[in-house]
Amino acid sequence: MLTTRILNVLLMFGLFVPGLAMAQYGSPDQGQYSILSAQYGTGGRHVDVTNRLRELAQADRSFRMGNSTFGVDPAPGERKVLRIYARGPNGQERMFEYPEGSTVDGAQFRGWGRGDWGRGGGWSGHWEGQNQGYQGQNHGYERQPKMEAAMQNLREAQQNLQSANTDKGGHRERALEYINRAIAETQAGMQYANQH
Repeated sequence: MLTTRILNVLLMFGLFVPGLAMAQYGSPDQGQYSILSAQYGTGGRHVDVTNRLRELAQADRSFRMGNSTFGVDPAPGERKVLRIYARGPNGQERMFEYPEGSTVDGAQFRGWGRGDWGRGGGWSGHWEGQNQGYQGQNHGYERQPKMEAAMQNLREAQQNLQSANTDKGGHRERALEYINRAIAETQAGMQYANQH
């Protein structure tokens, strides 16, 4: 009889404690933020890696980040970052940044291991995120893919001209001035479209 009581107590303990732990600590995929998108690279050159991040998350809780992780190097020779754009429980959007070589741990992201996130859900597509004037939920930000592509090309041209030899009879310097003006005008046009 005593053995039966002990077994019953142990059985109840075995059933009750895991449920209590789950209530207190949450399940492993119950982070606070839901991922909207992931981008890898630099401000001038970056690529969408949301699908690859989903594959990595489903295979492992954390991983070390770099070019080989995503199978692409969008900005050779430059220090790159992974930016994860996510929405918190209050609807506010937040950007998480992971420099090359750092470890990415998905504990703060809801559904991390299941990979049920980042499927066309509300991110504006703007690299800078909230920290640089991104206004979350597309308020005050108009998607401008052609202008964004032009900015990326202009910045690449700017970098190439800056690293070119200076023996061009002053033409390289003038071309650089024109590129800098074109960048400023393109940015002004994008800001104008966002405000009107």
